[in-house]
Amino acid sequence: MLTKKTTINLLKIGLFLTFLFWLIRFAIVEKSTLNLLRSGFQNEIDSEYKGVIVKKFYDHDNHNSPKIIFADGSGTGINGKFWGQMEEGDSISKIKGDSIIQVFKGGKRIEIEIAPFYQKAIQKEIEKKNKR
Repeated sequence: MLTKKTTINLLKIGLFLTFLFWLIRFAIVEKSTLNLLRSGFQNEIDSEYKGVIVKKFYDHDNHNSPKIIFADGSGTGINGKFWGQMEEGDSISKIKGDSIIQVFKGGKRIEIEIAPFYQKAIQKEIEKKNKR
């Protein structure tokens, strides 16, 4: 049977560990979501690719990330938000430093703007963080 002093000490340890868990969660996990969005946006801006899409698939070896393969054998991961707007046989072009993916399909050119998606997601994460 536990004494009153032992019970109180166990309760203090439990409260401390709970506090420590929440501190780590807010300091690291929540902050990293915003950092991941920002670095993802920068990676999109810094990327460059072009070619005719010969294959679209989810890369099971890379967390089921959407991926495309070009006719020349090269490939790239594509954000799922934009991946759905592309089909096999489309020709796409993304210039380094630009925030637009150009998709050419059936004689039509479609421009997919990357920035608004990331800006909205980043702003939503900032607002969510500020509500706490």
